[in-house]
Amino acid sequence: MARAVDLDSRTQNVTPGGGLRVAQMVGRSFRCGMLARRENPAIAWSYAWQEIAGVAGVGHADRLVVALGAFINSVESAAARHIEVLPKGCPGLCRDECLVVSIIAASQLGACPALKACVFALIDSGNVEPCIRSAGLFSTALSDAGQTLPADVVCNALALMPSSSGRMFADA
Repeated sequence: MARAVDLDSRTQNVTPGGGLRVAQMVGRSFRCGMLARRENPAIAWSYAWQEIAGVAGVGHADRLVVALGAFINSVESAAARHIEVLPKGCPGLCRDECLVVSIIAASQLGACPALKACVFALIDSGNVEPCIRSAGLFSTALSDAGQTLPADVVCNALALMPSSSGRMFADA
């Protein structure tokens, strides 16, 4: 079962209505897109479109949904584990949804080591390049739509590594 994370407590220094709203939109639209792959695609993709249009505007929504779809396809294709999302309408974001927000923020910021670490933590696979490329397309589309994620949503991916990875990390 996915555990919800309160993004509000992680983004205290975000300008009002700006980065936090974009972070929630990225996480929730990813959730809707993942649910579209698993359930009724037409309804779930319309929810993703509504999430995006509510923040980025109707004029940018189509391009953003296409870029989001490409990112979701690359994640699903590369993932060595089941990607978890919360049910539609749940407040907050789960671990995997937070990693997605972190991936897109790191891509916008050009934070390559954090980007690679977050993608690896999400998919638990070394096949990160397709996800990095598609994250770049989505983050560029967000930037072109005037939507920027704050730097403080880039997480410590090592702290969120799936336990199934079998990797051991020393505490800092």
